Amino acid sequence: MKTKLYTINCILVMAVLLLAGCSDDFVDVGSEDENSEDYFNTPEEYDLALVGAYDLLQSTYLNVMLGEIASDNTLAGGESATDVPGIQEIDDMVHTPVNQQLRDIWSWMFAGVNRANYILEFQDKIDFDGKEEIIAQARFLRAYYYFELVKWFGAVPLAVDQRIQFGDQFDIPRSPASEVYSLIEQDLMFAAANLPATQVEKGRITSGAAQALLGKAYLYQNKFAEAAAAFEPVINGPYSLVQDYESICEPEGENNAESIFEVQYTDKEGAGFGCLQCSEGNVAVGFNGIRNYTGPVFDSGFSFNVPVQLLTCFLKMISEKTWRSWT
Repeated sequence: MKTKLYTINCILVMAVLLLAGCSDDFVDVGSEDENSEDYFNTPEEYDLALVGAYDLLQSTYLNVMLGEIASDNTLAGGESATDVPGIQEIDDMVHTPVNQQLRDIWSWMFAGVNRANYILEFQDKIDFDGKEEIIAQARFLRAYYYFELVKWFGAVPLAVDQRIQFGDQFDIPRSPASEVYSLIEQDLMFAAANLPATQVEKGRITSGAAQALLGKAYLYQNKFAEAAAAFEPVINGPYSLVQDYESICEPEGENNAESIFEVQYTDKEGAGFGCLQCSEGNVAVGFNGIRNYTGPVFDSGFSFNVPVQLLTCFLKMISEKTWRSWT
């Protein structure tokens, strides 16, 4: 037994001596991960970061769905009255500090703000043709995410041209909604002045999109004269009503003549419940689908966001009246 212990101790001592004799070069291994401080060295890197800022738009399906459920237009639905408690609480206007869906909106929208601010933090690092348009798109996206945040939460932490670093989120005080709206207005006015009226690539932000969102932000502040002025270029812009109303909700109706700004989705990549914001598809389609449905038109879903009867009748009436006016 003593011999075995003695042998083990000798091996440990030799291992320590060998490690002590190694040069620093052996253990000082550079990280293979990209350093965020050393990014933005080419125009392509600016555009890739911009695509990352666009990506959080796909998670705004939750904002739309919960906004309807919070209204009188729809009910929470689901399998039962306890299915996804956070959604049921919003329907009942009973809010708790642990509502996961509201936390998702908060964290996902601030992730979008941070990605836009990442670009703006390094906007002066290099110069190249077309950079101003990239900055304009980044500022629109920051305005878009902050608009969602101020609509849902009112006063929120305000970060301008710098990222909120991990841990700092607990130290940034909330700014009044008026200050948040002021930044939104500034961003959208810059975007409208520096973006083209049309884009070659579908889904890219245009000056019309910036003007439309600016007008909407004014409306939320009861600035009606400013809203009217902001909407004027949109009304006179390159948009027109689609004659076939039914086609708007079909794939062939995407990005049509009525479209001022659309979030782009694809069915090429799915996601799981562990990371719904990772999906490249519109998750709301599955949440809103009819539960246990079998048929040729729709896929089965989870039956959330169920329209009330009054809304269904109203929409039917509007649809028929609109169709008659077109024909």
